[in-house]
Amino acid sequence: MSVEQSDLDRAVQVLRGMAYQHRLHILMVLRAGEATPAELCEVVPAHPTAISHHLRHLADAGLILRRRRGQRVYYSLPSESTGKLIDDILTFVTGGR
Repeated sequence: MSVEQSDLDRAVQVLRGMAYQHRLHILMVLRAGEATPAELCEVVPAHPTAISHHLRHLADAGLILRRRRGQRVYYSLPSESTGKLIDDILTFVTGGR
């Protein structure tokens, strides 16, 4: 299998973006639908400042989208393939249970 160096670099960026428990938790929450930072703070056990930091890293890695509506900011997954990636990771670590 031949892979371009730029694709390998992008894969590393994505994997690094998810490589924290809170970031993966945020992605799992967003798998169910969009959420505001306040909503994420209710379910992810981290300080709001840390949540903001993680959201920035996830956005930089292209793993989430940010949408502003009035005063509120909403985060979501950019595509079904991102959700499938999260599902596949969880299936892998749980052994399919």
